[in-house]
Amino acid sequence: MSDELTPHGAAGSISELEARLREMTADDQVLTVPPADLWSVIEAEVFGSSRTSDDAPLATVVDLADRRRRRTMVTLASAAAAVVAVVGIMAVTGSDSLGPEVAVANLDYDPAAFDVLGADADAVVSLHDADGTFRLSVDESELPDVDAETADLELWLIQPDADGNPADLVSLGRIDPSAPGTFDVPDGFDPEVFFVVDISVEPRDGNAAHSGRSILRGALTKA
Repeated sequence: MSDELTPHGAAGSISELEARLREMTADDQVLTVPPADLWSVIEAEVFGSSRTSDDAPLATVVDLADRRRRRTMVTLASAAAAVVAVVGIMAVTGSDSLGPEVAVANLDYDPAAFDVLGADADAVVSLHDADGTFRLSVDESELPDVDAETADLELWLIQPDADGNPADLVSLGRIDPSAPGTFDVPDGFDPEVFFVVDISVEPRDGNAAHSGRSILRGALTKA
């Protein structure tokens, strides 16, 4: 704070106060215990001889140090209870928030048909049903890195035809190879019909259709 912005005559006082505060040590912050007869002396000075033995008793002296200790203990106990509550909520709502697991798929690489980027890849996904809302979770994976400026990995559900070829499909979204995560299945797409899980390499060319460059694929089976 500049001296020009302080009230007249206050700048020097503030500077002195700041200097004294800088000189304080931990010992200066220890409260001095008052003499045991301090309250009696104050009472005598305030009431003098006008106070009689029939007068109502004065309030007793309260040890503020004890009160501060009790308040600290209550605060710490409240904080501990809050932590326990949060941990409990996390434990209850963690994986169960997805709903029960109803199906699982092991995704494999087909060297005869898939993009070579999938040669060393693998993934395990699970389907969860939360009261009719389906979500697909990539639980375990070893996915290749792609040039993020030119392409992405994308997760699909496929409805196969009688020969096992894709008859229809729906994208669930882009996949971060380092943190695949969980994906919502859009309404109207029954996982019992769209039961093949596919991961593909999708160039950033503005075309929302499947590129044909699958790296992993597998069928959901009931858990």
